[in-house]
Amino acid sequence: MTNYVRKKISELNEKSDIRVAVTGKVIKSDEKKFILEDDSGRVEINFDNADYIAVDNFVRVFCTINNGMLKADAVQNLSGLDMDLFMKIEELYRKAGLNV
Repeated sequence: MTNYVRKKISELNEKSDIRVAVTGKVIKSDEKKFILEDDSGRVEINFDNADYIAVDNFVRVFCTINNGMLKADAVQNLSGLDMDLFMKIEELYRKAGLNV
């Protein structure tokens, strides 16, 4: 199984990262890409079915980085969760050095 490393948008390194998981709010979407925002920044993510990604949804995106571009391999809708609580828990995992 392929591991995706959890990252904040500001931590993404297009030269050394290969597979990452980013979590945030969708702020714009069209047919082939969408913009994701977290508390550290924004990033454009390519996705062939991006028109199915609703603006304002809270999502986790499993991405592959290739030639400096992020391509979504899978998108997990987390809109039913308390976003603030989820982000606090994510931060606790990060501080503990866990990537589960």
